[in-house]
Amino acid sequence: TPLHTNQPWPTSSGSRSDLTSAQSPPCALGALKRMARTGDEKWMNGQTLKVGTFHLKTKDRLIQMRESTDYVDDPTELAKIIQKDGYALLRGVLDEKTVLGARKVVVDALHTDWKVIDTSTGDAMEAKMKGKSKGFLLTGYRPITHHKDVLAALESTRLAKLFAALFGGIPATFDNKWVRVQSTGQCTEQHSDYFRFSTCAKDLYVCWIPLGNYTPLDGTLAVCYGSHKLECGKHVDMKTELPEGFENFAQNAVWHTSSFSVGDILIFDVRAVHASTTNTTKAFRISMDTRWQPASVQGENHFGFKVFSEGDVANG
Repeated sequence: TPLHTNQPWPTSSGSRSDLTSAQSPPCALGALKRMARTGDEKWMNGQTLKVGTFHLKTKDRLIQMRESTDYVDDPTELAKIIQKDGYALLRGVLDEKTVLGARKVVVDALHTDWKVIDTSTGDAMEAKMKGKSKGFLLTGYRPITHHKDVLAALESTRLAKLFAALFGGIPATFDNKWVRVQSTGQCTEQHSDYFRFSTCAKDLYVCWIPLGNYTPLDGTLAVCYGSHKLECGKHVDMKTELPEGFENFAQNAVWHTSSFSVGDILIFDVRAVHASTTNTTKAFRISMDTRWQPASVQGENHFGFKVFSEGDVANG
């Protein structure tokens, strides 16, 4: 079950699109890099980390993700990797300043509207939690998800061209965007997104975008390796959002995760069971995720999706 929160949405009448454009937030990248480097290599030391509801020992049942950046311009090989592994980790795909612009929109809301950011010991962009603030699931909150600086990252030309090459045709992206803000001790429990898209899941991929530099100690996405090949069946279980046979499969399953930097993305099969490691820090972990599909598989019905034009994905 994905992370939920009882935190109310802000009542401010001001539109988040009125915020100052955040293409160059002062000192943001340097502050994030300083935070992320702490513990970057320490997580793979044989310790046990909590992933969803599982407690997994690193180097045993929680290991480093395979990186596929070398194949970012080879869609045929990239498709084979996703088919085999269920995911593809791609480094530096998105422009750092663009991703930080999206981060600033979220942090500004947390700081101004919810007042949960502690600025007494650092920059607001570090997103340090004030007191025992809880996380937020801001999925569908359009003042954030459809702010121009957020869409500049989530619906960027770079992503559109990447998926166009991967699909061999015009891509479409689901209009609703997922935004997860996780505080100390929080994580996303294991689930498969297939069950929310079972009626339109053909060739559907998820693109997870971290809005910061994170290690598994901050709370990073983890994929249960091989779970995308499990039979989802006709029965849609919206309570567990897990495929048939996963309970047995999970007993010996190996999970893959990694540290992530601003600009990295993770593409995975919509059927893949995934979760996040637990945030053990005193700063919010912020991420967004979108869904992508070949426009051609939708026929004439593109309801709920944005279809890109040929001009959007043309080379040059």
